[in-house]
Amino acid sequence: MAIGRSPERIVVIGAGMAGLVCTLELMKQGYNVRLLEANSRPGGRIYTMRDPFADGMFCEMGAAFIGAHHFLTLSYARQVGVQLINVPVPGRSLSYINGRLIIDSPDEPALWPVSLTAEERMLGYAGILEKYLEPGLQATGNPFLPGWPTKQAVQLDSMTMEQYLIGQGASSGAIKLFEIGYMQMLGDGIRKVSALQRLLDLKMASSERSTQTIVGGMDQLPKKLALTIGSTISYGCAVTHIEQSNKEVTIQFIHSGEVFTISCDRVVLAIPSTVLRTIHFSPPLSKEKNEVIQNQLSTSVTRTVIQSRTRFWRNLSSFATVNTDLKIGWLLDATFTQTTSKRGLICSYSSGESARELSRAGTINSAISEMKQVFPELSNHYEGGMVFSWDHNPYSRGAYAWYQPKQMIRMLPTLFSEQGRIYFAGDHTSLFPGWIEGAISSALRTVNQIVSSNSL
Repeated sequence: MAIGRSPERIVVIGAGMAGLVCTLELMKQGYNVRLLEANSRPGGRIYTMRDPFADGMFCEMGAAFIGAHHFLTLSYARQVGVQLINVPVPGRSLSYINGRLIIDSPDEPALWPVSLTAEERMLGYAGILEKYLEPGLQATGNPFLPGWPTKQAVQLDSMTMEQYLIGQGASSGAIKLFEIGYMQMLGDGIRKVSALQRLLDLKMASSERSTQTIVGGMDQLPKKLALTIGSTISYGCAVTHIEQSNKEVTIQFIHSGEVFTISCDRVVLAIPSTVLRTIHFSPPLSKEKNEVIQNQLSTSVTRTVIQSRTRFWRNLSSFATVNTDLKIGWLLDATFTQTTSKRGLICSYSSGESARELSRAGTINSAISEMKQVFPELSNHYEGGMVFSWDHNPYSRGAYAWYQPKQMIRMLPTLFSEQGRIYFAGDHTSLFPGWIEGAISSALRTVNQIVSSNSL
């Protein structure tokens, strides 16, 4: 901003992590910022659900973990003073595949009920992951260095993750193992997602050091950021129209059934492409920008949470998670950090078509039936549960962005480029959709875009 001028008025739309960090950093720079949020809470897809559960228990519906190399996230966690706790790493892993509960450990390697080559059986699950993933992880390169994307990265973006694995020599049985658990949780799974995105996401997920979560719930981070920002935030404000001229931006939104209009010098849209599609722009966004917004894909995620009167699973080989080949997807102990109750929560994390099927079912029954296949003891301990679909949330309309082949490298520069006085932030505009780290990095990039435009 030029010295002697009044502070620019900036409106940030969306109080997820990207919008919160944008607002905070722009305020530090001396801008006059207002933050509009359609929900009645901050955090976006950081959503800790508490109300349905007994004894003060809670379950994460969205972001749940912070990696040891998520330096931006850890920095803001320190700034606001949330307490972190390490996620335990069990000595054994559990998988449910082809109707069998499989226990795998370094001391007792599993006999997987799939067709593996002799070499793959000798390698074991961990060895299979290393053999087939390590070349791809190296080939992605470093997206923060000049010259990226490299030819290897472009090649990875031109194929699906399944095609990459086949090219590495993975057998059909090995690919079946890649289709259970975390590997399937981008878009509609490894048969459709860009190999580049799948491998970059694995880099973001993995760490040689500990993964952490926030004591008392992940929502403590956005709540404390919101407290720092203060009355700048207005909740219950759903934006419907944005009109841009050479001099200002006019924003129309609905609050408590009434239509309001405000004007500003610039606007930051920190909301997903799926929600941007519902806003009317005048004049329209560029053809290229609009095409990308209309066609960016969003992963379907359905969470099913059951409450158990005891934590009977403590007898089951240090259960923390179970990878399954069922519609319920990935099962995890949602209360591993919560010690005040004898009760517990098991959460099913389902994605893609399986998530859509569970959501369409309309009841919890089909999910419960599959959970009982994995944990027969559940029949004697079940106290109730609930189903939550991100597809049905009006302010997300899906969980996190994903790319088919030849989309990621093409779409990203358009996603984060400004349009006159309109700027775009959010994890969907970053290299790491679905991660708090991606949201924060997008916010800092957007702040730099605004500050740089003022210095010209």
